[in-house]
Amino acid sequence: MAESPLDRLLELSCTEIERRAALAAPSPSPFDSGASAFRSALGSASTVPVPKRTVPVTQHLAGIGDSVLALAVHEAAPELSWVASPRTTDGGRDVALAPINDIRDLGSLTCGLMLLAPNAVYPEHSHPPQEIYLPIAGGGSWRYGGQANFRMLADDALVYNNPGDIHSVVADDEPLLALYILWP
Repeated sequence: MAESPLDRLLELSCTEIERRAALAAPSPSPFDSGASAFRSALGSASTVPVPKRTVPVTQHLAGIGDSVLALAVHEAAPELSWVASPRTTDGGRDVALAPINDIRDLGSLTCGLMLLAPNAVYPEHSHPPQEIYLPIAGGGSWRYGGQANFRMLADDALVYNNPGDIHSVVADDEPLLALYILWP
């Protein structure tokens, strides 16, 4: 059976997390652990049928650029189901998630895409699982890793949050798209 565009996006994302993890820190690191958990979940993922949904902010997908990962997102778009973030009250006008777990059974790993309109804010929050963000398109200021301040990311950066770390992101003047994974 041919690989679907979504499976290709997930494979490319996992490979990119592995590549950036190798650049970011000496091994082993939490990035390595997340990449390994992601690779394992992809190896046993099965498709889950779900009705496709969309929200207004997805109009900004047209502005995410033409990197390899951005093009893979465009190709996978017909398979994605977008929802308003439960952490906002905007109904998906400025912030949305495409929960991959709604369409692929990834076991105990949670994965999805986060899309922010230009200048939108994903609210400060925390949760028990550790988390990696793979920025795909756009820039912004990130609060992560237990730090109180917001920081711009270098190219090829990954964002890691320990369990319980308060984190957030503010998009700059273009749409921001990132893949997230959470694992025990």
